[in-house]
Amino acid sequence: MLRYLYTLLYILAAPLLCVRWVYKSFKPPQYREPLRERFGIVRKETKESIWFHAVSMGESNAAIAIIKRLLAKYPDLNIIVTTTTPTGARQIFNGLGDKVTHHYSPCDLPGTIKRFIRRAKPKLLVIMETELWPNWLHHLKEQQIPVILANGRLSERSAQKYEKVFSLADEMMDAFVKVLSVNEHDAERFQRIGLNRDKSVVTGNIKFDMDIPQFTDHEYYPDWIDEAVWIAASTHKGEDELILKAHQLICNQVPDARLILVPRHPERFESVARLVEESGFRMARRSQPSGWKQEAQVLLGDTMGEMMKAFNISNITWIGGSFAEIGGHNPIEPAVLAKPVITGPHIFNFNEIFCDLIDAGGAQMVNDEEELAELVVELMQNTSKASGMGQKALQVIEANRGALDKTVSVIEGYL
Repeated sequence: MLRYLYTLLYILAAPLLCVRWVYKSFKPPQYREPLRERFGIVRKETKESIWFHAVSMGESNAAIAIIKRLLAKYPDLNIIVTTTTPTGARQIFNGLGDKVTHHYSPCDLPGTIKRFIRRAKPKLLVIMETELWPNWLHHLKEQQIPVILANGRLSERSAQKYEKVFSLADEMMDAFVKVLSVNEHDAERFQRIGLNRDKSVVTGNIKFDMDIPQFTDHEYYPDWIDEAVWIAASTHKGEDELILKAHQLICNQVPDARLILVPRHPERFESVARLVEESGFRMARRSQPSGWKQEAQVLLGDTMGEMMKAFNISNITWIGGSFAEIGGHNPIEPAVLAKPVITGPHIFNFNEIFCDLIDAGGAQMVNDEEELAELVVELMQNTSKASGMGQKALQVIEANRGALDKTVSVIEGYL
């Protein structure tokens, strides 16, 4: 049975995981992960809980929206949220505070998940997007605890990988009572890897239902108000160099152009700062307002949880993870703010959303830094075109709202 082989391989890899977790336990408080929680040693609950699991920031935002809606109707719910990353943990704390209990996610070993279940006492698990852990799902099903996959996404690439281990995928799919997919394509892919059709519900993408935040322009970088500003959001290793090359080409034609550069992961802030300095640009850092100067050409977004503020003062947005073969990141946030969206060619994680935006004229795809620079210059020089793209992006968002209500309605049936 593939699950036993998987568990054996996990046990063999466990020493390396422990080294990683021990290392993280010595990090600064904002990045520290309690090692005991990775082995299911969490506070014992006195009553049953509703368990939500979110990997990182994007999944946490979707979970927060659901949890707020549930707590508004059922204020006495005991809710536990687990996240995989510190950024997800911080997002849960910022969004929900002490209304929920947060733990880092337990590792996928049989003893660990059984220990976590005994202590957390979940009567329902809601997993956000696509976190499929074989032992979690096996032991939750064994103890007759229902599991819902909410805002479910499964790329074609991932579906093909699961098809190669179909018996394991089929066993995991059998553990879900409902899989709430963001669209028909994702629903079909979940069914291909073993999900029973009567467990499949297409609810839409919760992220389309995010509220449009209200900001004041001075909240992020006041010296750049009314400047020609573009943002490269959630960049990965290998992309920052391309972005800085593009910015140089842009500055050759629009000398006053400004770039907000936001790495995806906080551990890369310092290395990206060095790249900016080596490129010869005058740099400011979001985390150091004492050093802010209007003549800065690049603002390094080296804080967490402020992406929407950065989008707000940008005229044009480029979404990272799309030059590197990461698969892109969620373009909904800039679209909600009516910003024109640009992406590289690798968008398989959010293919349907990007295609909708591109088809509607709210987004465009570029293949390299030269095409990116050319398009950014065009939009900076043709502000009416940029504004029109932004409005078309917002129209796509408005047309797809409603997933949150559908998702909460399904979850209520299992409370």
